This record gives sequence, structure tokens and C-alpha cells, in this order.
Amino acid sequence: MAHSIKPETDPIPEMVEFFKALAEPTRLRIVGRIASESCCGQELAAELKLSPATVTHHLGTLRKAGLLLEERRAPYTYFSLNMKKLQEVLRTAVRKETVQHLGVAPDVSEEKRKVLQNFFDGETLRRIPAQRRKKEIIFEEILRRLPADKEYSEKELSTWLQGFHSDFCTIRREFIMGGYMERADGVYKLSGKGKAVRAGE
Repeated sequence: MAHSIKPETDPIPEMVEFFKALAEPTRLRIVGRIASESCCGQELAAELKLSPATVTHHLGTLRKAGLLLEERRAPYTYFSLNMKKLQEVLRTAVRKETVQHLGVAPDVSEEKRKVLQNFFDGETLRRIPAQRRKKEIIFEEILRRLPADKEYSEKELSTWLQGFHSDFCTIRREFIMGGYMERADGVYKLSGKGKAVRAGE
């Protein structure tokens, strides 16, 4: 699915690391404990009735996700929750644009990803690009969303395209001009090129 967020980097790996770190009961207990007051590993082990090695393992996972702040107070290291990081990732995760970003196939090129981000807002096409290359990316994306590979009457196709953009006539015409569809007696069907796009070739 296309989207409107414009991340400089893909947010998915960080989000996976973050939620994986929190998707474990013991780590959630540790997070809850250090959210109110910093404490060292030995204190966590005693309070949570865990071995020091187990606490060290869980702290390592939380550290990797960026959720720990550490302060050395010899002879121990004290840990507190990085609330700024926690709030930052959660704010990003609940944005509509981020959720839409999750739907973009991982093998989509950076060029295509940026075009889809710029021109789509969820299921709505903001505007039709002027540049030929961008048009191809947009129209091929719309083509992939066709509910079925079948023959369409002009009315059927127009009604479906209107869900993307009010200028459905231009999109319908571009399908023909771009060689994605063939039209005969008012009936539209995918050409060989259109079928290849639908198949992801």
C-alpha cells in the first residue's frame, strides 16, 4: 500500500527491534521498574527473583533497542528508562503515515517508494504526476490494485478508478496509451504488459 510519510530511512527495522524488546513479560517488568527509579542489575535480580545472568541478557536486549540510559556509580552501573526514545518510537508507530508505510513491499525500489509516498495518501491519489516516469510508477501501482484480472465495461472501470482520483478519465486513457490495457467495443481488458505488471514482473 502506498503512503505519504517521507522517512529518510526505513522505520520498520527500528520498530521491529523496539517492539521485540518489549514483547517479553520479564523485560516489561524491568521497564516498569526502571521507569520510576534507576537501579543496578543486582537490585533488579533480587527484586524480580532472577539470576544476574538473566537480567544481563534482558538488559542487553533493551539496550540494543535504545531503551536504556546508563550511569556508572562505582562499583555498579545503574539503569533508567529512556523515556524520550520510548515516546518517540510510539509516536511514530501510531501515525497513520507509518502504518501505511508498513504496507509497502520490501522489494520496492527507493525511487518507487518516494514517488508512492509523494503522490498517494493511503488509497487516494493526491494528484497525477506530470513526468512520464512518475506516471508509469503511479499507474502501475493502481493497476496492481485492480480487484480482478477480467474484462471491464467503461462504467465499471471508471467507477473503480474514481475511488483513487476524480480525474478517472485521464487514468483510464493512460492505461490505454501506456499499453497496459486494450479497449474494444467499450470493453477494457489487460494487455500482455498489464498482466506482467499485475504479476509483478
